Amino acid sequence: MQEVYDNHNGKSKVVGAYIYTKPVAVIVDLDLVKAVLIKDFHNFSSRMTYKNEKDILSQHLFNIEGKLWRPLRMKFSPTFTSRKIKFMFPTVRNFCEDFVRNFENSIEKSDIVNVHYMNSLFTVDAIGTCFFGIECNSLRNPDAEFLKISSRIFTRKNFNFVEDFFRDVVCEGFKARERKHIIRNDFVDILIDLKKSGELNLSYDQIAAQLFIFFTAGFETSSTSMSYALFELAKYPTIQNKLRQDILEIMERHNNQLTYEALMDMTHNKKLNLLTETLRMYPPLPFLQRVSLNDYQLPNTNVKIEKNTEVFIPAYGIHYDPEIYAEPKEFRPERFLPPEMAKRHPQAFLGFGDGPRNCIALRFGRMITKLGLIAILRKFKFSTIPGAAREMEFSNHSMVLVPKDGVYLKVEKMKT
Repeated sequence: MQEVYDNHNGKSKVVGAYIYTKPVAVIVDLDLVKAVLIKDFHNFSSRMTYKNEKDILSQHLFNIEGKLWRPLRMKFSPTFTSRKIKFMFPTVRNFCEDFVRNFENSIEKSDIVNVHYMNSLFTVDAIGTCFFGIECNSLRNPDAEFLKISSRIFTRKNFNFVEDFFRDVVCEGFKARERKHIIRNDFVDILIDLKKSGELNLSYDQIAAQLFIFFTAGFETSSTSMSYALFELAKYPTIQNKLRQDILEIMERHNNQLTYEALMDMTHNKKLNLLTETLRMYPPLPFLQRVSLNDYQLPNTNVKIEKNTEVFIPAYGIHYDPEIYAEPKEFRPERFLPPEMAKRHPQAFLGFGDGPRNCIALRFGRMITKLGLIAILRKFKFSTIPGAAREMEFSNHSMVLVPKDGVYLKVEKMKT
């Protein structure tokens, strides 16, 4: 997708390409991006044409076609309202103490730390507890089962083991809640209600698929976003120091307590808009994918997309277009201050996707990411390792943008 974007002539609004022998349409014009993702969403409500009923864990909210997706999305959306996020906040905050302690223990052995691994421990525990009510214990036990599972998902190593875990271990917990009438007001309770009501007639395999995608999407995108943010802050110590000072000042106004109100104070004052710049530089999905459900005339072009044609939107290419973002390889959080954002097309940023099939859990993901970063930036200074590469190398074996071999930084405890 990057190659297609880089080589289009600048005048084309859509580019034809092939994936093996299959023709696809690559949308490079932002007005057409808006048409596909929002304005004419009814024609692009499905993500892909691939279907394999034997691939149990692919039958989830991210993959399923539009007719099945819509009622499922409507039922899940209330899980991620601001009120529910505030309700989950104390649970996530409780992991911050162990998170900081893990960094302290690690730098006693070496000041070179794989921050991506450390962040994964934090996000696995937060997701597992908030969504499933399961104590994952990754921060306290490096051999915890959920952590082992998480390491296999994106490498696709021994994936049958992952499938068995979500079908058997997680679903057994689900069934136990049904039998014992346990209510925790979490994601699992929503699935239980859906199953009982018969609205969507979810099988246990389909339930396993939903549990799988929310765990997978949640822990990895949050941990990588934290890691990429730290990677850039390590390269730009002035920005890191200013951010830390801002955090400490706001914390002082809240009696040095990491409350929900303190988090909102930082958010409203744009102290953490570095996350949006991080997602510009490192979008979890480098491209967005849709399928044209009918023959479709692209607005203001002479191009007709035939029914069942796959449509790709190169988010990574758009985010690195120098005509949209000057010096796109530079980390500049100020790009996302309101006056700067007003100068750009609304679809110039696609870090969470866009339209009705955008990231359903974006508020929750932001909350986890912000909490984790605040917890460790208050206590530690992050620096680049002399001689290390200045640009991130990505895995070739993942659909989402994950580091190839971790993210290693020098970590020092701040003097109090």
